[in-house]
Amino acid sequence: MGARGPPFPKRSSSVSIRSATAALGLAAALLCPRPGGAAPSRITLQDAFALARQHAPALVEARARVKAAQGPVASAAPLLRENPQLDFQVGPRRLPNGDSGLDLAVGLAQPFELGGKQGLRREAARAGLSMEDARLRDAERLVMGDVAAAYLRLLEAREHLKLVSAAAEATARTVQATERRYAAGDVPAVDVNVAKVAHARARAEVQVAQGELSALRAELEGRLGYRAGSLSTYEDDLRGLARAAPRTSPEGVGARADVVALEQEQARAKAAATLGRRQVLPDVALGVRYQKEADETVFLGTLSVPLPLFARGQEARLVGEADASRAEGELRAARIVVPAQVQAATDRYLASRDALGALEEILPLLDDNEALAQRSYDAGEMDLAAFLLIRRDTLEARAAWLDGLLRVALARVQLEVETGVLP
Repeated sequence: MGARGPPFPKRSSSVSIRSATAALGLAAALLCPRPGGAAPSRITLQDAFALARQHAPALVEARARVKAAQGPVASAAPLLRENPQLDFQVGPRRLPNGDSGLDLAVGLAQPFELGGKQGLRREAARAGLSMEDARLRDAERLVMGDVAAAYLRLLEAREHLKLVSAAAEATARTVQATERRYAAGDVPAVDVNVAKVAHARARAEVQVAQGELSALRAELEGRLGYRAGSLSTYEDDLRGLARAAPRTSPEGVGARADVVALEQEQARAKAAATLGRRQVLPDVALGVRYQKEADETVFLGTLSVPLPLFARGQEARLVGEADASRAEGELRAARIVVPAQVQAATDRYLASRDALGALEEILPLLDDNEALAQRSYDAGEMDLAAFLLIRRDTLEARAAWLDGLLRVALARVQLEVETGVLP
């Protein structure tokens, strides 16, 4: 047998391997995102949709109703509704000759429903599950629309804050320039006061815009059911979202989830009403019975037929017929209302898109006007009142453009909500 090497180098090698593995594992744990860990630093609109699907209270409740609707489906799935019944009887018997005997009876019976009642229960249960699933998709449609609208308003508020902050900085520079010109004797003291008033108004607009931005962030997170960290930001391109073409549903109006839910509710109600009418048919129970009386043994076949004299499914029939009639009326109305909603949303989107195009044509003019006005004021060719008026008009035009972006984006979202397209 050859000489073996010393064991210590091998142990050192294994320790090194384990140390390296542990280091790699620690690095992976630190670098890889962990469930429930730190919130993402930048949340896009698609991220907001994902958070809403996971945390929005309306969707959590709708998913719970879907799970609850699976219970009747599972209950109606077996071949027979009722379980077989086993009965057992035993007792002593005193024979005529004075001896003691034993009476024993064992029976097994299986109830059977007639008239296809079990099939109707399955049909009603499946329609109920389909109805809750469609209601979940409809709740998702509405929640996604609310989240998108809140997100877009938040983006517009952020851009508006940038706009008024830039205006406040510009008015601060105007105050400094006016004070210098006043010191040089070029302008009266009233111009300094006017410039300071304009600056104060601009700073007030900044404060309002900051408060609105904070409020809209809280409203968005309330719709999401999720509180982002203080360092997390909601960022996306408002102009890109406004210019995105609306998606359409290839299936048409009938595929919208609320219409599908009404169709399934009508199907469930009709099945329940039919089941109620079938209750007039008696159910039967077939079975076998073994009896032993003293020394005598008997095997019997049994048939049990309840007589439907009083309970004849009146409640199930009347409630089912009322629900079916109501669902039919709501479905008929929805098939009229939904196309009107889609048409209204389409008209609003097209008008908003055309209006935005008109506003964007003047954007280059705003830059020119502001630059020309600044040069004219610096050269003493324009008084302060006229200069501030041009600046205010420029600010309002830029704000109108932001409002136009928001209006188009909201109109596109509403159009997708009405057509039933989910992001």
